[in-house]
Amino acid sequence: MPKAGIKGQTYYNSGTRTTPVWNRARLLRDFTLPISTNEIPVKNKGSQWIKYLRGLLDVAIDAEADWEPGNPLFEALKTSFFTESIVEIAILDGGIKQAGAQGVRAGFIVTKFERGEPLEDVMTLNFSLRLAAEHTHEPEWVTAGTNGTLTVVAAFQENPANNP
Repeated sequence: MPKAGIKGQTYYNSGTRTTPVWNRARLLRDFTLPISTNEIPVKNKGSQWIKYLRGLLDVAIDAEADWEPGNPLFEALKTSFFTESIVEIAILDGGIKQAGAQGVRAGFIVTKFERGEPLEDVMTLNFSLRLAAEHTHEPEWVTAGTNGTLTVVAAFQENPANNP
């Protein structure tokens, strides 16, 4: 069943990895979760076709929010940009207490923190999130339970065979 974009919800963790405190990111305007892979072309004399292998996964988020100094998410994004600290985010297709809502949980750094000043609209924060190299956990595809816990979908757990 199709879902309206407003049903998607994003949360940031103000707790720890093992004891997360998920806070809804209400100041967001537009948010897209682009997950992609590199394409590795395979060319040889045995075929006239270029074939492909899948390369590394990537998630590179560019988003927009209201410019709200003092808002905890705004301050977390600002701190991450200036100090390279990690912001853990959960990007779900529903609420965190909506059983079956799913999406990505990962640690990011902010690589762009830009203020927009449109003449006839509120000031905006345009920011970019990139996976944090220093985060100790790989990104995870998760589902939500009715109690607000996130569970890693077994089929998407990290496989050591993929990284020998």
